[in-house]
Amino acid sequence: MSTLTKAAWIWPTSEFSRNQRANFFFETEIETLPATAPVAVGCETRYWLFVNGELVVLEGGLFRESRPGCGYYDTVDLAPYLRTGHNEIAVHVWYYGNGGRNNHYCEKPGLILACETLGLYSGADTLCYADTAYYTPSAESTSYLYGGDHTAYNATVRPFSYCPSREGAGKATVLGQYGDSPWGELETRPVPLLAFTDRIPCASDREGTAYTVSLPYAMQFSPYIKVKARGGEVVDIRSDRYAVNGGPGDFNHYFGHRAEYVCREGEQVFEMLDWIFGEKICFTVPATVEVLELGYRESGYDSRITASFTCDDPDANTLFEKCVRTLKVCMRENYMDCPDRERGQWIGDVSVQAPQIAYVLDRNGMLLLRKAIFDFIRLRKGDVLMGNVPGDCYCELPAQSLNAISEWGMIASYYRVTGEREILELAFEPAIRYLKLWDTDAEGVVIPRQGNWEWYDHLFNCDDEILNICWYYSALRFARFMATELGMTTHNDFISGRMKAIEDTFMARYWREGEGYFASAGFVDDRANAMAVLSGLCPAEQYPRVRYLLLSVFNSTTYMENYVLIALCEMGYKADAYRRMMCRYQPLIRNENTTLWEDFFHLGTRNHAWTGGPATVLLRYFAGVQSDLTVQSPADIAPLKWVSCSFENREGKPVEVRGGLHTNPQ
Repeated sequence: MSTLTKAAWIWPTSEFSRNQRANFFFETEIETLPATAPVAVGCETRYWLFVNGELVVLEGGLFRESRPGCGYYDTVDLAPYLRTGHNEIAVHVWYYGNGGRNNHYCEKPGLILACETLGLYSGADTLCYADTAYYTPSAESTSYLYGGDHTAYNATVRPFSYCPSREGAGKATVLGQYGDSPWGELETRPVPLLAFTDRIPCASDREGTAYTVSLPYAMQFSPYIKVKARGGEVVDIRSDRYAVNGGPGDFNHYFGHRAEYVCREGEQVFEMLDWIFGEKICFTVPATVEVLELGYRESGYDSRITASFTCDDPDANTLFEKCVRTLKVCMRENYMDCPDRERGQWIGDVSVQAPQIAYVLDRNGMLLLRKAIFDFIRLRKGDVLMGNVPGDCYCELPAQSLNAISEWGMIASYYRVTGEREILELAFEPAIRYLKLWDTDAEGVVIPRQGNWEWYDHLFNCDDEILNICWYYSALRFARFMATELGMTTHNDFISGRMKAIEDTFMARYWREGEGYFASAGFVDDRANAMAVLSGLCPAEQYPRVRYLLLSVFNSTTYMENYVLIALCEMGYKADAYRRMMCRYQPLIRNENTTLWEDFFHLGTRNHAWTGGPATVLLRYFAGVQSDLTVQSPADIAPLKWVSCSFENREGKPVEVRGGLHTNPQ
């Protein structure tokens, strides 16, 4: 960190505005190439870094905050890109000037850069300029749910160059020193830099002035276009997910980012310096413009898919593939619910993702999960554990926060795989303080906490009272586990007292003996009965009766369906779980998308993180991969005939599993 203290936060001028871009330039002469040349880079909000014209970092910078009031810095080794003699380093910076559900607003832009090996430090002598070819177009407002804005570039002001030209650069203005507000102390980036490809040219379908590129699968990408123009024509670029529905009950439309490009005369290339998401790229090109090439650059969180699953049911294979693709595109600077409408790190979604992360990705995937846990704990508001942090649009959904600290949540999932004591040390006291926020009734049983949104699942007949108690009790059980692992006894009376009050009253209050299910009102809920099982509050002798309920009631959306399926499997009714899963997921298996919808009938987005639970069910209960990544192949996989899967164990070594009535003929 000492190197950054020698640098300053700079911008072209002391005047700045939302959605502004700027270019910065550093030069160095090298006689002997260094073995390493680490450069520390911090910015507000995004940067692209080039060495001698080569793209080294695409969209560097992590959304703030690392801690309240603080950001991050990246460390990049420049040595592989240097040459003897003259070297030029260019940095393009995009200041959002707004926040969202994954980004905390910073009131000033800026770049801070230090490379002690090369003697480079950002300061008043750094050459730079505000890139006035970028402008904010008059178009629909982008979704307030995530930061940034549309990208618009006028090539008649300055010809577009992916690596910025230094023509017209002047001296920088110092806005502050390291550690100053509003940037604060910077923490080192805890996750890898984004992975990206070269430009990939594509064929397109044309209808009049509309050109459509179909991508091989849903992805995060930056589109580009090569054209020959008269000058002044405006090209519109967006994805097929530009306009997105709200979630169930939300009848608004949300608009993502798009690009607008004003052509200059002659042949030229423009690439959108931002990422969008979709399965198609939609270009609208005036008739006077000759299209020479269309394509994209794929980018995303740097984590490989390492798992596979196949069986004798092609529908199950398709479902698994869509689960994995859904997980992969819901990762970038944070785990997110969806990459098109919100990009928020909803903590309930992350808890559904967490087992999949361990199963299907390399260990880099766990680094992003670790960051999510640190975000959740360190960015709490007082004793309240919030969803969607970092970000300005955070809120408390008590049931999701309870999920995250429960036996089925993201912290427990992470610990089972890593055994990392630091995570328990981080989470234990905040979890206890959060659990103490619940009031109790005369019998000592917790009363539902409203938070900002008392939400347990979408749609109808949701038994909130039982779900509140079950999630709370499961969180108490994990708190007890953490206390035992850490050798902490301070809160034992609180934990055991709350657990006993629930245990003493739960069956008497909610079990309907004549009907054979749990209910607190005049309707029956599959979600509540599933959580009664998973929390341990349902006695094993009642499993056969709860089983029939879970085979006949279908209230849950794709979020809570994950727990219904797991409950059936945990009770020993795997064949029932499989049949229910394949029945409910049929619309998602059969549709044309490569990812999974927000609900079974497309309410909301066509890609949603919480829908990927079947990947966990298939690997854990039909391939026998346990939550700690050991293998205990099930003796009975009916109604499947055979399964075959591969994954990486805790040591990162590949493991193959085959089982069933006969060997996979492939």
